[in-house]
Amino acid sequence: MIIKCRICTIIKAVPYDTFVIKSIIMKQSILISVFAFLASALFAQNNTKDEMAIKNVIQQQENAWNRHDWEALSSYFTEDGTLINFVGQFWKGRTDIIAHFKLLSSCCLEPTSLKFEFKNARFLTPDIAIVYTEETLFADKDYDVPFRHYKKGDTDYKWKIDVFERKNGEWKITATQMTLINQIVSPHNVSDKH
Repeated sequence: MIIKCRICTIIKAVPYDTFVIKSIIMKQSILISVFAFLASALFAQNNTKDEMAIKNVIQQQENAWNRHDWEALSSYFTEDGTLINFVGQFWKGRTDIIAHFKLLSSCCLEPTSLKFEFKNARFLTPDIAIVYTEETLFADKDYDVPFRHYKKGDTDYKWKIDVFERKNGEWKITATQMTLINQIVSPHNVSDKH
């Protein structure tokens, strides 16, 4: 089966010379290239704006943690959002997330502060992004958790992987997975401490 293109039909109907044919093909190629460039540039500009909005959410979560304001921290999750913490607990829904943060607050969270460092955002669609953030957790005083004793100045590092979703023009977290970074396998420099 032979597919005939518009240019081939024109060429057969009108006796064009080689220069005219090449000119027509070149113009169409240029138009397609310009359109593709403009479309990708427009999407990139939107990604930059959206990335800034997502970075703002991450910064607001950091601020909320450091104030120990668990409701503000959790307000950036969707109503049905999920969080898997670094010890593997699965919290489902904003209400459950808030309840667990409050439950753990006095023993395990209030003695800490943290710093989030945005690493990368990958937009799957204009309204869904996977975001990679590194968390540095600082022990602001001595405290104990069931699996470890922390001394003031101890530091933990974690990966925070979020799925962000834009709803009603706002970026919210629909899923979070926390992973403790093993300092033997992937050590951090002492200069990274605050």
